[in-house]
Amino acid sequence: MMTMKKIVMLSAAATLAIFTMATQAQEATTPAAAEAATETNQPATEVVAEASAAEATTEAAPAEAAPAGEAISEDSDHVKKLIALHPKLISRIAPYGKVCFDGEECDINITVLAPAVEGEARPGDQLYKAICATCHDAGLVGAPKVGNAGDWGPRIGKGKATLYDHAINGFNAMPARGGADISDDEVKNAVDYMIGQSS
Repeated sequence: MMTMKKIVMLSAAATLAIFTMATQAQEATTPAAAEAATETNQPATEVVAEASAAEATTEAAPAEAAPAGEAISEDSDHVKKLIALHPKLISRIAPYGKVCFDGEECDINITVLAPAVEGEARPGDQLYKAICATCHDAGLVGAPKVGNAGDWGPRIGKGKATLYDHAINGFNAMPARGGADISDDEVKNAVDYMIGQSS
């Protein structure tokens, strides 16, 4: 209910501001039109109509000349005030994901894991970036964030054997081996990397 009152008040304030700007613009145009009417012996309403038509063409010309997508207008004072009052507003209304279509350019970075070499385990940092980072960077579904000692301290306290077991066999929402087809040694390398970054 309180939010609805705020919305109604903001709407009323915006309407009042628009009305005030329109009134000021009309007052600024009317004296000039009266002076022009006395000089040219035309009725003031014709002069106002001619002046507003001239203003409309001069305002429309630069808009047509500017190429589309080149400049983004600055946020209004109202939007700046909302962002200042609610700092997490932009992140809360940002899209969760993005759809990219085959053949179109896309700004999503996907880390591809280098192919395995027979008998060699890939390094932990490569495995982390390609497999583990999706959940452990953001802390999705309870995953401990890498770099956060508070998240990792109790887990490291249980010992590496427990961490290895959970990573290899799965634990809570985490699938076995992070959902990837990697060897036990590679899982251990990824776990060691995360421990090293979070200790």
